[in-house]
Amino acid sequence: MKRKLYLAIILLLIITILFFCLKFYTKTIYSLAIEECEANYSNSYSEKFNKEQYKKNTKSSIKSLLVNNFDKQSYDSIVRTDTPEKSFIYSLLVSNKWNHAEASLEVFYSIAHLNEDNIFVDFPDLDFLDSETRNLALKYLKKAADKKSPNALYILGNYYLQGKYLEKNEVLGKKLMKEAEILGTGILK
Repeated sequence: MKRKLYLAIILLLIITILFFCLKFYTKTIYSLAIEECEANYSNSYSEKFNKEQYKKNTKSSIKSLLVNNFDKQSYDSIVRTDTPEKSFIYSLLVSNKWNHAEASLEVFYSIAHLNEDNIFVDFPDLDFLDSETRNLALKYLKKAADKKSPNALYILGNYYLQGKYLEKNEVLGKKLMKEAEILGTGILK
């Protein structure tokens, strides 16, 4: 009988210890699960926050790279990947502030491409524009040509040869087209 009592007491102790161990284990697992969930939420929130900050900083840094000091890679990425409107705005900004030939030519093309018929032609037709807008487009074409852009020289030379939009001047037109051919390594003919 004593033996059964000792066994009962030992069994009761084992069950009590097991109960406390399970309780401790459950509480620990529960706490770890809460910490993991909070960490995941915090990381997720931080990632979203960091992504938003990165987007804001990237946009502002691209703007500052173009406004405060010209960065050709930033400009090229905007012109190649952004909307035509943004491309036009940044080209206008870079042309005016940094007197960059490609940007000036892009302003000309942006204005000329308002008429979709001009997208795949060598010499854009500017007849659809009012005289002020046409003069603005030609101003940027001349600005690009002054910076020795082969394409701008070629187009401007053709306009002078034809007397289209500019007073006809065959000597200047041929000179500009010859210069374009030399600068363009012979690809423009």
